[in-house]
Amino acid sequence: MKALGEKAFIVRLVFTPKVGTSTVPLTRQHTAIVEVLIDVVHRKQSELVNQNLREKTIALDLARQAALFTFAIGGDSWPYDEDALWYEERQYVMDERPCDHEENGVKVWKIVEG
Repeated sequence: MKALGEKAFIVRLVFTPKVGTSTVPLTRQHTAIVEVLIDVVHRKQSELVNQNLREKTIALDLARQAALFTFAIGGDSWPYDEDALWYEERQYVMDERPCDHEENGVKVWKIVEG
């Protein structure tokens, strides 16, 4: 899948607590739309030149880190399931309001469902 307009990757991430775990900080599902600029992905790719990672793999990692930071729930300290859905076009929320978090070319919009 190519990046949106060759300028950014757009991904919807859904984090859900793993069933059967106790004392999990994530008590409900969290959803975010994340935009990762292609320039940021290329810069990271050049830093990781020996690992030969695909653009989409790098974009997903950057998106995950930014989304978890935005929800202030950390990534490795508790078990969660993650679903990712890639989009080829900007999502409505991206034009409706400012992002909830932006850092180094990665923007996160929290999605409140329900």
